[in-house]
Amino acid sequence: MISNSRRTKRTPSVAGIAVGATVVVASLLAITSNAADAHHADVAVVCLAAPATIRITATAWDAPTPEGRVNHAITIAYDGTTIATGEFSAANGYAFSLDYVAPDATGSHTVRATATTAWGPNETIVDIGEVREATIVLPCGPPATVPPPEVLGATVTSVPAAALPIVALPRFTG
Repeated sequence: MISNSRRTKRTPSVAGIAVGATVVVASLLAITSNAADAHHADVAVVCLAAPATIRITATAWDAPTPEGRVNHAITIAYDGTTIATGEFSAANGYAFSLDYVAPDATGSHTVRATATTAWGPNETIVDIGEVREATIVLPCGPPATVPPPEVLGATVTSVPAAALPIVALPRFTG
């Protein structure tokens, strides 16, 4: 049997291309949002006192359940050097803070929080190594000054003891 079949060349339609592009974009968004929702420790850094005393606060991510916020080993690093390890639990409100005097009081510095064990009370949620960073520029804050004490709205100024004259009073006998 002889058949006269024709081969036809199909060209993609504009609608087909649009549908394909939509599927690709949606897939990329799903992958990105899943990565953003992974278990992690958020980190924030604020200046406490000039030039380089800072407070670092690590907080567990906002998990769907409290158990998902538990982690027994969160490492805090300053410019790549580990300076502390803490944990997230119900007892500490899934957060901890530490005050740190930076060794270098100038420049831009990175503070990093990393989960070094699995998440969950029994460490069954394997999502290790998610990193979050915060940056602080030193020196920070206004120059450290200590205001003089106030008494009833008046400012008390004290004179150094060395500046006070010592008066010797004569002794009377008699």
